Amino acid sequence: MDKNTIIGALLIGAVLIGFTLFQQSSPQPQATPTTDTTQVVALSQSALRATGTGADGCTIDHPEDSVSVVGSVLPAYQQERPEQTVVLKNKKLTLKLSNHGAAPFEAMLADYMDQTKKPVHLFRKGDARFNLPLRTLENTIINTADAYFEVTSHSDTTAVLRMTIDSLSYLDFIYHLDADDYRLSLTIEGNKLSRILPINTTLQDIEWTQRIPQQEQSWKFEGQYSGIYYHFPKGDVERLETGSEADEDIKETLQWVAFKDKYFSSVLINRATGFKDNKIELKAEKEGSGYVRQCAFRGTFPMSIKEDKLSIPFTFFFGPNDYDLLKDYDEGLSDDDALHLDHLVYLGMSVFRWINKYLIIPIVTFLSGFISNWGIIILLMTLIIKMLLWPFTYKSYLSQAKMRVLKPQIEEINAKYPGKEQEAMMKRQTETMNLYRSAGASPMSGCLPMLLQMPFLIALYMYFPTSILLRGQGFLWADDLSTYDAIISWDFNIPLISPFLGNHLSLFCVLMTVTNVLYTRYTMGQTPSAGEGMAGMKMMPYIMSIMFFFMFNQNASGLSYYYFVSTLITILQYFAFRWTLNEGKLLAELEENKKKPRKKSKWMQRLEEAQRLQQEQQRKAQKKGKR
Repeated sequence: MDKNTIIGALLIGAVLIGFTLFQQSSPQPQATPTTDTTQVVALSQSALRATGTGADGCTIDHPEDSVSVVGSVLPAYQQERPEQTVVLKNKKLTLKLSNHGAAPFEAMLADYMDQTKKPVHLFRKGDARFNLPLRTLENTIINTADAYFEVTSHSDTTAVLRMTIDSLSYLDFIYHLDADDYRLSLTIEGNKLSRILPINTTLQDIEWTQRIPQQEQSWKFEGQYSGIYYHFPKGDVERLETGSEADEDIKETLQWVAFKDKYFSSVLINRATGFKDNKIELKAEKEGSGYVRQCAFRGTFPMSIKEDKLSIPFTFFFGPNDYDLLKDYDEGLSDDDALHLDHLVYLGMSVFRWINKYLIIPIVTFLSGFISNWGIIILLMTLIIKMLLWPFTYKSYLSQAKMRVLKPQIEEINAKYPGKEQEAMMKRQTETMNLYRSAGASPMSGCLPMLLQMPFLIALYMYFPTSILLRGQGFLWADDLSTYDAIISWDFNIPLISPFLGNHLSLFCVLMTVTNVLYTRYTMGQTPSAGEGMAGMKMMPYIMSIMFFFMFNQNASGLSYYYFVSTLITILQYFAFRWTLNEGKLLAELEENKKKPRKKSKWMQRLEEAQRLQQEQQRKAQKKGKR
C-alpha cells in the first residue's frame, strides 16, 4: 500500500467518526402522546406497578414514577383520589361504603348495644373485604376492592358507585337499603364489558372476608357459637365451626353464605344463580385480641358479557340472629324457595330443634307479649313445662314410693343373705327381683319417665345460650341473662381448672349446683340400698352435678336460673306428692299384688335364665375346685 492510499483511508475514517458524533448531539423529534383505548387496556405490568397499585392490589413505595410512563394514560379506576364515604341509613342499620372498593366497610346496629353500651358494630374499617377479581383480555387481574369508583348518585337508602373503564365501558355497584330492615340489595351492572373482559367469560370469581369482633362477655362461649353457615338450595343448612383452623371445599351450589357470631350475622345471598366451586376458611382469633373468628369465602357465580348490558342481583343481611325475624323472611314462600335463615339460630338437631321450634319459642313469644321481665317469663315458662311433664314425673314419684315402702323387706333379704360372695350376691339379687315382680314394682319404671324428660332439658340447654331475646335483659343481681353472673372474680389462672371454670363464680350456677346436690342426697336416702355392687351408681348424681357446674359457670345465667327454678319446683312437687300419698295404703296394694298370679315378662324371663346359668357355672367351678 502506497503513501497516498493510506492518507485517503485515514481521511475517510475521520469523516465517518465526525458525522456519527454530530448525529448523537442533535435533538430528536418527540412522539405525540396517544389516548387510544387499546393502549390503556394493554398497559404492561411494569406500567401498572408504576401507578402505585398493581394488578394484585399491592402498593409500591414510589407512585410518582407513573409520570415516566410514555404512550399510555391510566384508566380512571386506577387513578388514586381522596377517599369518599357514602352512608346508608335507616332506623335499624347504618352502613358506610367507600369509593375505594365500593363495598361496605362498617355496619352498625342501632337497636343493640355492646359491652360498652354503644351500638353494636358487626365490622369496622379494615375488618371486611368484598372483591370481584376481573380477569382482563390481557390475562391480568383487576380487583374491584382496590379500584376507585365514582359516586354517581346517593341518598339515605340508595347509592350508585361506578368503576369507569373507558368512555363506553363501566361497572356499577348499585346499593339499596330496605326501609326498617337489615337487608341491603346489591345489583352489579355492567356496560360493554367485552371491551376489557374475554367474550367467552361464563363464570366470575367472588371473594369475601371478615373478622368477627368480640361482642359478649365470654370469649369462649361466643366463639363456640360462631362460625360459617351455608345453605344448599332446596337443601339443608350446614356449618363450619372450629376452635383453631378449618377449611372446606364445597362443589355443590350454595344459595347463601353467612359469617355468624353468637347473636349477629353477616350474610351474602344469591337467590338467582347461587355460588359454585366454593371454598370456606375459618380461623379462631386469640383471646384478648378483640375478635373471636376470622372468616373467608371464595366462590364463583355465572356471568356472561356477550350482551352489552349486564345485571346480577345479590342481597346482604347485616343483623341479629332473631328467630322470628329470620323466619318472617320466608313467609309466603314454598319450602323449596325459602332461604331458611332461621337456622342461623342454633336450636339443636332433630327432636331438640322440634321441641324448641314448636313448644319453647311459641311459649316465650306468648309470654313476652304480656310480660317484659325475663326473670318472670322464665319462671312461668318453667311452670308450664313442669305441668306438661307432670304425668311422667308422677309415675317416677310413684315408682320411688313403691321402692320406699318395700325398703324394710329389701333390708330383710340383705340380712338373710349377707356377705360379698358371688353366691350370696346372686341370691340377694334373685330374691329382690322376685319381690319387685310379685309386688308390681320395678326400679326401671322410675327411670323411664325421667328419661322422657331429658329431650326437653337438652332442648332448653340449646335454646337459652342462643336466644338474642335474653341479651341485655337483667334479673335480680344478673345484669345480663345471656352471659354469666359473676359474684367472685380473680385475675390469675388455676391449672387444669380455669379452662373449664373460667376466672369467676356465677351465683345462679352455684345455687343450681347446691340445690341439686341437696335434693339428690335427700331422695337417695329415701330409697333402699342397691347393694355393694351398685355403690358406684350412687355417686353418679353427685358427679353429674359437679360436671354441670363446670359446664354452666361460663354459660348464660338465664340457663342456670332456669335449672335452679326447675329444681326448686321439682322439690315442691316431690313434697306435695309425699304429703298427699298414703304410703300405708300403697303398701297394702303391693301386698295384694303378691297374691295375684303374674305372668313374667320376656325381659324378666331372660334375666332369670341368665341368673340360672350363672349359678350353674358357679356350682361347676366349685366342684372342680374341691377335686
